[in-house]
Amino acid sequence: MVSIRVAKQLVLTPSMGWGGTSWKDPFVTLTFPRKVIFTGASLLLLLVHMGIFGGDLYHFTVTQKFNLMSFHGTTVLLISHVMSFYWALLATFYTLEANDKVLRGFALTSLVMNFALFVGRFCLDYLTIEYREEIY
Repeated sequence: MVSIRVAKQLVLTPSMGWGGTSWKDPFVTLTFPRKVIFTGASLLLLLVHMGIFGGDLYHFTVTQKFNLMSFHGTTVLLISHVMSFYWALLATFYTLEANDKVLRGFALTSLVMNFALFVGRFCLDYLTIEYREEIY
């Protein structure tokens, strides 16, 4: 899954030290396949969103302390939900092309869960709209 690419370039510049070598010669880059990156990023954001949604749901139903809910970050939360859904969609497309059944299962699960969590967040924000403190 992870590949390491070592690229050596000999570029003659005035900043080279003794012997014509530069500190940039043994440049190592780590590359990951796109399908793994998008799936991992969408699953990570899904876990963060589930934690925030769980906290908001707890404060709305159990404690009824509406000032502890994440009203101040609704715009950022909805934008990050859309971004996570988009990453899950890209991961699904890449895994469908690669014929990797295990990763396809993770990508499709991430896609469905991100969509369900976005709908849940939208419904919770709609239900709690009268408890918001709006400052203009």
